[in-house]
Amino acid sequence: MILYLFKSTIGLLVLWGIYKLFLESEKLHAFNRFYLLLSLVFAFTIPLVSIELPSTNVENNLVLLKEAIKEQPALLQAFNPIEPAEIQKVTPWLNYFIALSILISLLFLIRFLRNLIVIFKSIRRNPLVKWQEAKLVLLEDKILPYTFLNYIFISKEYYTKACIEPELFSHELAHVRQRHSLDVILLELLRIVFWFNPLLYLFKQAIQLNHEFLADEAVNKTYHNVSAYQYLLLSKAAQTSGLTLTSNLNFQITKKRLLMMTKITSDSTAFIRKAAIVPLFVALTFCLAEIQSIAQEPTKLKPSSPPTVTPTLKPHELTKEDVNYQNATVLVRGKKGLPTPKKYDELTEEEKNKNLQVLYSEKSSPTQEVMNKWKDAKMYGVWLNEKRIRNSELSKYKPSDIADFWTSKLEKNAINYGKHYYQVGLMTHDYYDNVYMKQVKESPTLYVEEIKIKKQ
Repeated sequence: MILYLFKSTIGLLVLWGIYKLFLESEKLHAFNRFYLLLSLVFAFTIPLVSIELPSTNVENNLVLLKEAIKEQPALLQAFNPIEPAEIQKVTPWLNYFIALSILISLLFLIRFLRNLIVIFKSIRRNPLVKWQEAKLVLLEDKILPYTFLNYIFISKEYYTKACIEPELFSHELAHVRQRHSLDVILLELLRIVFWFNPLLYLFKQAIQLNHEFLADEAVNKTYHNVSAYQYLLLSKAAQTSGLTLTSNLNFQITKKRLLMMTKITSDSTAFIRKAAIVPLFVALTFCLAEIQSIAQEPTKLKPSSPPTVTPTLKPHELTKEDVNYQNATVLVRGKKGLPTPKKYDELTEEEKNKNLQVLYSEKSSPTQEVMNKWKDAKMYGVWLNEKRIRNSELSKYKPSDIADFWTSKLEKNAINYGKHYYQVGLMTHDYYDNVYMKQVKESPTLYVEEIKIKKQ
């Protein structure tokens, strides 16, 4: 959850910064509305998306064992499965924070519902007049017009005396036609859940100001008298109108809004700024989404004949003669005692004459008890034959169906940390025999016999 909140906040911050720097000052009101709404949806959904990219088999020689080698560079530790450990219990202060967060969200929800009730009570208790695509709600109060959904709230006295300027009607009708109230409702719902995120307040202000830009633009396209409309707005600036969820005439009548009416944005500038948004969202997708590498569907191979072994050898135990050692990576003990990888041709004659052993994972089946523990999706992420599977799919397999397995504990900086805490890799007998062992034989890793490695 913390990682999700962090990613969504970073996404909002970047998208907000791009808007303020490159889009807000340009006369691209319809595009800016789309950008702001898309930014909200994108930032809160893309961290939940998992993008699976096919992995390549190039240099993927040992599949699972190489991951163990990376974690054990000295090659002096045994390749034993990591036993499951209990996840630390949630600390009390975190419980208190969650409870407080839920309580505050409930208060915001109550406020939201209260505002809706006030609006709809006002609609029900006052006269309605149908006008074009809207319905006029005639109020007893002397207020400026404001809009919610397809309702325009106006003073009954002003309406009967016909003293409401037509530009004001046109302004509010633009809010109705363009359904600006839906944007505000979306923001309010997000604020109920993510009330602690200050960027939502900035987005709400930007979206509502953009609504006014759009409504102002509609008025000026109809009446073609910008200066007169500007003076009209200034004359109404001191009057009150509207509620939290409504679109109202005098929202932020600032120098920025008045100047925007005379702003001109060239077609080339508009095209460049719009086009630049596409790579921005693509880059953020790969930065914020969860990227997972999946193995491509292995080629169907015919079962190979089992190697000839003596009764004292374990099944599949390989020697140098069983593999393509000319294509091998050989681990040679260096000066500091750590293994140094070399190509076979790089070995000295002395090293070539030493007894070279094949490094690979021998067959080992888990117990039924361990497999039952792996079904816990909160604790374990499961991969079968290099493909991610649902934990529940383990019910289809018996321990004897599994040829080999490994488990590793996720570090806190891992992509999947928090979704699960241990990663489990499994291989079926068919995959072990026909894919894994084929890779071991074609591109093996060898080690000098003096480096003791044993799988217990």
